[in-house]
Amino acid sequence: MRVIISGGGTGGHIYPAIAIAQKLEQEISNTEIVYVGIKGGPEENIAKKYGYKFIDLPGMGIPRRINKKLFKALVKNLEGFRKAKKIIKEYKPDLVVGTGGYVCAPILYQASRAKIPCLVHESNSYPGIASKFLSNKVDRVLISYKEAEKHFKHKDNIIVTGNPVRTNFKLTYSEKDLKKLGIKKDRPVVFSFGGSNGSYFMNEAVKDLSKIMDGSYYLLHQTGARYYDDFIKESKDNPYLKVFSYIDNIDLFYAVSDLVIASSGAMSLSEISSVGKASILIPKSYTTENHQQFNAQTYVDNGASEMILEKDLTGDILNQKIREIVSDSNKLKHMGENAWKLSSNDAGDRILGVIKELVNYEGK
Repeated sequence: MRVIISGGGTGGHIYPAIAIAQKLEQEISNTEIVYVGIKGGPEENIAKKYGYKFIDLPGMGIPRRINKKLFKALVKNLEGFRKAKKIIKEYKPDLVVGTGGYVCAPILYQASRAKIPCLVHESNSYPGIASKFLSNKVDRVLISYKEAEKHFKHKDNIIVTGNPVRTNFKLTYSEKDLKKLGIKKDRPVVFSFGGSNGSYFMNEAVKDLSKIMDGSYYLLHQTGARYYDDFIKESKDNPYLKVFSYIDNIDLFYAVSDLVIASSGAMSLSEISSVGKASILIPKSYTTENHQQFNAQTYVDNGASEMILEKDLTGDILNQKIREIVSDSNKLKHMGENAWKLSSNDAGDRILGVIKELVNYEGK
């Protein structure tokens, strides 16, 4: 089966695409995957890392105000729609899957026009522009949260599947891994990251934290590539703080950590629950309809997480919350168990079932 997968811009769009691609390869023999994304975007490196052929598609986010960027974006996206038509014609896919981000709109639109089975997967509780635009054009709209349904005008093709997680997570580590990270398991290990692109507010808090950490725990912190240099310049060198620009082997960091600090994007929450980790969630305040705080509240209500809003976040408050949780082994254990209960570990199977029905697949 020939499949085009597309989604880009952030890990929240890219990693569900990778998870779906892995599931198809695992369950349907002779599956050939091509990943379509923006040249130079994070999806290019990630797709190639997982061994998928990558085809670039011109595209650009559309500004909400009339300015020079708007006209540039319109020209760029028109070019993308033209190239998408060419890709569909030349590759002749049996299925096209999009997972959000403006890059997936042209390829799914052209697939629908060519009557090729296609679907879009929306990972957030509030759907993005691409998902809403495509909802009445694709065959199926798959959503992670039931709450997302109310934001679509067309509801007859919507199916709740949950958010798929990559199949290659290995929650193991060796002494060699610990040595590379520069830590020992003689004290709690905390892993913090603000999504694949990092979080300004989290970085500012961790800069302050670097000045007061006393060795009661290790902190592994991802800044995001754009923040890394400034972070290194402005934070205090501390032997218990290990700083990374970008992490592509996140399963190792989950494995060694006792507590995770993260923004509450849908993909991060799906991974945290799938590995059963206690967490402190710091929802990004600028997200559409404040959906990250809505996501986080579900985990707080179920005893899986603590939440700190960006407006309240300081190094002192973060340090206090970390110490409160990691010093209580029973609390850590129960929060992790509650996180596991929120996982949708059958999401991949549900999505696979939809795809098989869509393409009339009967074989192995």
